[in-house]
Amino acid sequence: MVLQAIREIKRHIGGEPPDYASVPLDLTDVSLFDRKIYEAAREIQWGRTTSYGELAELAGYPGEARETGQALGRNPIAIIIPCHRILARGKRIGGFSAHGGRLTKERLLALEGVDLEGDAPLLPGLLPRAW
Repeated sequence: MVLQAIREIKRHIGGEPPDYASVPLDLTDVSLFDRKIYEAAREIQWGRTTSYGELAELAGYPGEARETGQALGRNPIAIIIPCHRILARGKRIGGFSAHGGRLTKERLLALEGVDLEGDAPLLPGLLPRAW
């Protein structure tokens, strides 16, 4: 299980779409609301984004964008639960509670080919595949 997660994370930071669906998660200590938000977030595919409000609707909680953002801030398994793909209204970057904050979020999105501002950098030490 751990080795599978490591393999998929290596694929991700190497610029290849990972298969995180194959990585089992134990969310038994997570509230029902948060679990539903995380499950919906896991449905957002590589290179795609959605808003906090749209994710709340997908999870069955329309109108709870703020609460959805708070749940994502508590995300215990960032990257595998891809909270970096969730944006504020108007494709604004929004927050990111993992190490590096918003810059890390921008870099993860750039790695997936999502360019919000026209010049988001790659993760440190990683080069595009063409190099």
